[in-house]
Amino acid sequence: MKQLTKLLLVAGMVLLTVLPSRAQTPTGRLYYEGKGDYSIGGSRLTEDALHNLIGEENYYETYLQAQKQRRIGLPVGLAGAGLLVATVGWYALFIDSPDIHESTVVISSAITGTLGLVAGAGLAYYFIGKARLKWIADDYNRRNGYAAAWQLGPAPHGLGLTYSF
Repeated sequence: MKQLTKLLLVAGMVLLTVLPSRAQTPTGRLYYEGKGDYSIGGSRLTEDALHNLIGEENYYETYLQAQKQRRIGLPVGLAGAGLLVATVGWYALFIDSPDIHESTVVISSAITGTLGLVAGAGLAYYFIGKARLKWIADDYNRRNGYAAAWQLGPAPHGLGLTYSF
């Protein structure tokens, strides 16, 4: 009985080490789902599965950097836009005041311009990161033959232009 238990224990351990290495890498078209999530065939990919699919270089040089851009850009852009609205409101509230000096107007204009620049830069940073994340899926699909394409070829009634996706 002890030998049978040991044999079953060893067989179970061998199966546990062999089965994960036999797990298939998902195949099919890669979709960017937003917020840095990707899926193939309707199932969401883990970070490791995505790393295996897109490769070392794309993962470290594009994916991680684009995630950082997306995570930093939106809060900076929204904070800049909120402060810009508050500054413009303050400026509009006090512009007709007889106590306001020319130096105050210049400083308020400089602050408004700076906040507008921060808002614009933050939102641009966010959208560039998001576009880079979409590019990862497009690049994978193009390299593996899943990309959409226009082709000139046979059609039901002669020669035609076909769009495959």
